[in-house]
Amino acid sequence: MSLSGFETWFMEQVKIVLGIILIILLFVTAYKRAWVAMIGVIIGLAIVGIFVVEPQIIQKLATWLTEKLALGDG
Repeated sequence: MSLSGFETWFMEQVKIVLGIILIILLFVTAYKRAWVAMIGVIIGLAIVGIFVVEPQIIQKLATWLTEKLALGDG
């Protein structure tokens, strides 16, 4: 039995929840006129959203960072 169907469903639900959270936090920060916080919310949720939409990007980022920092070279 494969969990790919469940994984797809779960990712869709997380995307919807992240969208709702983004909208709510944007309304709250806009109402309070907290512009810096609003920009932080947008950037923070965008970063989290990237990892939810494409989880393989974490491995790609780790590989890229390892190459740039020359970690693991004898």
